[in-house]
Amino acid sequence: MTDPIRRLTPADAAAAAALHAAGFADAWSAASIEGLITSPNVLALGWEEGGNLLAFALFQSSAGDCELLTIATDPVRRGQGLAGALLDAAIPVLVAGGDSRLLLDVAEDNTSARRLYARFGFTEDGRRKRYYTAGRPAPVDAILMSRPIGA
Repeated sequence: MTDPIRRLTPADAAAAAALHAAGFADAWSAASIEGLITSPNVLALGWEEGGNLLAFALFQSSAGDCELLTIATDPVRRGQGLAGALLDAAIPVLVAGGDSRLLLDVAEDNTSARRLYARFGFTEDGRRKRYYTAGRPAPVDAILMSRPIGA
């Protein structure tokens, strides 16, 4: 059986943008995602089955820290471990690249993502008040989270 996780290429940008749009009101364009995929300090991983991209994650490294920029899963495959598998696959690559901490922010009302991050050992570091506004009747705080990776 072939590993469903692989590095993304620019050819994946449109499919990744469609996944992002299915999960986020403030979806990123294919051009924006392609720019990140081709950036030398970005790790772009995807979960593919049968030629279809079903989940992806983008990680950006800088000065020993890495930020999870976004992670998105096809709505019909949510809750099946794809996002967690992408995190599992990314961590050793990030550590090998010199990162020692993984950072992210998540909307306070995104309870499924918050549960995932808690299972992966992320803890809350702070908040950005009223940060998320797109697609919501009222602004929602961004919860800032991090966890050590590596030794």
